[in-house]
Amino acid sequence: MYDRFTPGRNIWKKVSRWMFFTMERIFVITIVFGITYLMIKSLYPYNIGRYGLVLIISNIFLAGFLILPSPSNPMGLMYQEIIRGIWKAQKHATGNVMAITEQKKNEDNNGN
Repeated sequence: MYDRFTPGRNIWKKVSRWMFFTMERIFVITIVFGITYLMIKSLYPYNIGRYGLVLIISNIFLAGFLILPSPSNPMGLMYQEIIRGIWKAQKHATGNVMAITEQKKNEDNNGN
């Protein structure tokens, strides 16, 4: 039964069946909720109130957004897309580079 190795059966990269949670997504959720906890603890130490609940709910939506698949790379997550955009914001796009090639002159030779 275990004589052959079937490609694509890597147990270390296996995606969980429940909501596609991978360790990377769990780490992102843990970090966002850790930051949320520290913000609540420092901003609202005695009574959370309405604004504290708004902060908690907005960070829940933020965590859900950050673990969505990114549009340019479906195997990546949205937080990677955002970080990549921030890092490359100062660099010029490759589409702005003009080709330096010699142009042929159009001569009208009247059909010659």
